Amino acid sequence: IGRGCVLVGMFMILHAGLSSAHHRANLRLSEQPYDGLPVDITAQCVVGFVIACFGISKVAGDFKDISATNDLNRKTLDSITNVPSFYHFAHRGRSLHSIIYS
Repeated sequence: IGRGCVLVGMFMILHAGLSSAHHRANLRLSEQPYDGLPVDITAQCVVGFVIACFGISKVAGDFKDISATNDLNRKTLDSITNVPSFYHFAHRGRSLHSIIYS
């Protein structure tokens, strides 16, 4: 049901966009001023957005808890603070050591 809602919602948004372009073209041909989009095009866009958001939330699966305490209770402090990507061994220490102790 989730993927179907996503497809229907995206189709509604696409159709609202094409309808708005068609509406603008008709206004230009009839030389009328642009006062905004009609209510039905705006409503179709909003309803399509809501249906697509509902479908995306169904496709995404189960949500995780906002509080991180459940995940952090299983880890030790050493594993949390250990970030190997921050290890950096090519630094100025070698050249500074030779300057200071020479």
